[in-house]
Amino acid sequence: MPRTVKRDRQLKPGKPAKSGNLSGPAAKEWDRLTGEMEASNIQVSAAHRTPLTLAATIAADIADCWQTVQKEGTYYTNPKTGAIMAHPASKRLDALRRDYIKVLTLLGLRSLPAAEEEETQSLEELLSD
Repeated sequence: MPRTVKRDRQLKPGKPAKSGNLSGPAAKEWDRLTGEMEASNIQVSAAHRTPLTLAATIAADIADCWQTVQKEGTYYTNPKTGAIMAHPASKRLDALRRDYIKVLTLLGLRSLPAAEEEETQSLEELLSD
């Protein structure tokens, strides 16, 4: 279950304004992300505008790279050496995914480690079984 951002008494809840500099796909991602956060009752403020903008832009770039990889393939043959190499879009996709996870973590949208997901029993409960 995702962990939500800690409530900070200094932050005033509100809807961050969408940046006018977003590309079409990034603007759609902004709407999707903010809609999902709102539906999940994750409190955001105007201060979340920058990480939301980054997340939307990165998600749009991921989609673009994915389309390129689907069209051109994950690997290609180097015409000079004949070596099989990873497509540049495939390499970029890996980096973008790492960046996306980092930004989602800033927004509080990360999964808990497996140890935290399980309910832990006290020593008394373990011994009574």
